[in-house]
Formats: sequence, C-alpha cells, structure tokens
Amino acid sequence: MITPGIADDIAATVESCRRLDDTEGGSRAALRHMQQQVTEVAGHIRNSRFSDSATRQRTINLWAQLAQTAGWTAMDTGLHTRAHHFYATGLKAAHETADRALTSHILGCLTFQAIARGQHHDALALADAGITAALSAAPAVRAMAAARKAHAHAALGDLTALRRTTDVGLTFLAHPDARDTRPPWLYWLSDLRVVTGQSYITGAFATGAPGTGEARALLAEADPFITGWLGRHAEHIADRDGLLHGAWLARSYLARDQLEHTVATAGSLLQYASTVPSAHVRSTLAALDTDLAARRELRSHRPVQRLRADLQDVTAG
Repeated sequence: MITPGIADDIAATVESCRRLDDTEGGSRAALRHMQQQVTEVAGHIRNSRFSDSATRQRTINLWAQLAQTAGWTAMDTGLHTRAHHFYATGLKAAHETADRALTSHILGCLTFQAIARGQHHDALALADAGITAALSAAPAVRAMAAARKAHAHAALGDLTALRRTTDVGLTFLAHPDARDTRPPWLYWLSDLRVVTGQSYITGAFATGAPGTGEARALLAEADPFITGWLGRHAEHIADRDGLLHGAWLARSYLARDQLEHTVATAGSLLQYASTVPSAHVRSTLAALDTDLAARRELRSHRPVQRLRADLQDVTAG
C-alpha cells in the first residue's frame, strides 16, 4: 500500500532527479536512472493500493513532475522521440490531477523542444496552449509561459512580437508575490534576465542578418542580460546553462565583428565543455565553429584557428 510516507520518499526522488538534471543534464547515465524512477512510480500507480485518495493524487502529480524532468534530460541528450514520450506522460498525469500550472510548464518544455527541432510554428501553437493553461496560475508560472512564447516569436524572427511578449512576462514576474508563490518545480526562476537575453539573441539570428539593423541592436541589448547573469552566478560558468548562454554570446560577438570578445568568451568556456554532456551545448558550439569558418578573412588568424581546433575537439566528443 502506498502511504503518505512512501509518497514523501517519491517526492524526495523527484527532487534528487531535478538536482541530477541541473548537474548532469544530457548524460545518458542520468537519463537511464530517471527512466527507472519514472517506470517504478508508474508501477506503483498501476499496481498498488493507496491509503487514501489524496495520496494517490499526489503520487500521480509527482509522476508528472518526474516525467517532465526526464523529458528535459532526454531532450538535452538529443533523444527527442524519448523526450516527447516523457512529456506526453507528464501531460497526461498533470491533466489527471487537474494541475494546470504543471500542464503549462510541460507545454512550455514542448515549445522549447519544437524550437530545437526547427518546428517554429508548432512551437508558437504549443506556447499559446501553455499560456491558456496558465491563466489561473501563479504569476511566476504565467511569466514563464509568456517567456516561452517570446522565445517562439524569437525563433520565427518576429522581433516586434518578441518584445511585446517579453514585456508581458516581465510584468507577471514583477508581481510582489511572484517568487513566494512559485511551485517547487519553478525553483530556479528568480528573474527573466538571462531568458530574455537568450531570446533576444535567438531572435536576432533568426532574422538571417544578426549583424545589421534592428537585429544588431537587439544583440547589444542582450549583452548585459547574459554577461550580468554569468558574472553574478560564477558557478554557472561550468554547467550546462552557462556554457549554452556563453556560446550564444560568443556567436553574438562574432556577428558584430567583436573578434577579441568572441575568442575570449569561447576560450573561457571550452575548459568546461568536455565535462558537460549536452547535445544542445555541443550543437551551439558547432554553430560557432561554422560561423568562424564562414569568415574567409579569419582563415589565417592564429587565435581563431586554435579556437576552431578546440571547438572541433569538443564537439566531436
């Protein structure tokens, strides 16, 4: 029989898997561990009796949270089909427990996955569904839903909609209760600066001409969001988020012909890149190498060629 005490133990497992994703996201070993946990909780739900209905509801909701975390790890491992399966499992469980905030969060994860797969119009539709699901949710949940929609607009190169939706998210997060009423799975959301900076960079690159006009101005606006976050959270330099945002920042510098900043930023990241098993990070570093390769005038530039060799070593692994 599943008792409240056993549900507490499952909750501790969910929390440990979140921490594991934070530190080892993209690792196939971490994903195998999470998949085992998802399967075990599913077995409890299918085959066990519960001490009361509240414990059953809680266990199903914890299963949804666990599936979301496993989906995020699978996505960062590059296993998109498996990630989608986990997200679908999480959505079903969140629906069963009438948790619209968690439903919105998982739809936001699906939005991010669709962007990663180049399915930008699907991403926008998923983001809209996430906003609808969050209509009665806490301000931080609504802020995150708006940020996901802003990122979908960014991927489509719609800079006007990107700015408008970003402002909506910032307004929600400015609510005085936003941080105190966050659900536990949104523990990491304290501000939207780095999320906004990443969306601005994504939007500028999606225009196809990031180094010119409004897109160039957007990249300049993104700089303090990313550099300020990295500076205040030095521990992130060595993790997945720091590497991802730092790699995009390096691409942004190159688009604006700030070669010294490009080399310095990318060089500071590469000492950590081999220890972060993230497909998303590797693909962004590979894109930086492609950007550098396209610049004919840099083919005899020794620091750039050394950087390219290091990038290729990391991305090949």
